Amino acid sequence: MSLEDKCGTAFRDRDSKEAVRLLPLVNEPNKIKIAGDGLLHLSSYNGWLDVTKDLITKYHCDPHERDGVDRTCLHWAAEGNHVDVIKYLIDEDHCDPMAVNKWGWTPLHYAAEWGHSAAVEYLLSTGKCDLLAKDSKGRTPFELAKGKGHTDALSVFKKFGGIKSSHPIDSYVNVLLVGNP
Repeated sequence: MSLEDKCGTAFRDRDSKEAVRLLPLVNEPNKIKIAGDGLLHLSSYNGWLDVTKDLITKYHCDPHERDGVDRTCLHWAAEGNHVDVIKYLIDEDHCDPMAVNKWGWTPLHYAAEWGHSAAVEYLLSTGKCDLLAKDSKGRTPFELAKGKGHTDALSVFKKFGGIKSSHPIDSYVNVLLVGNP
């Protein structure tokens, strides 16, 4: 197995000690792909903030690079519920929290789908996320969280958007009243 393959496997298997050991030894870590996913995607998902920073600053990985289904590393960090990585990617590398993948999912959709209330809260606190963003099937992040019964995430949505959960979810007006008297 090549050094690059070993490094990629360490990232995939969430072996941070081995990944950190091998990373400086490989040539062009920004070109290593594991099942189509780059090391930066995997590092973001794993919540390895220092490795994520190094991949961007030292190894020139592109934080805007898309994987095979058009997810950015910000999507991966949101799915992994890693607020420190999300914050870094938005604040330092200007990743777009409204970037959509091939299904129209934003990072907020991923956080909501998995019930990651901390990620939902941080994404909403940026003021850059649209609570009413619909995916290709017309579902909002709130609807995803509600469908999965993620009560912690739902309470965060309610706090940020005044969502009236007692109203029918398919009524656009009743879903969210932001800034409207």
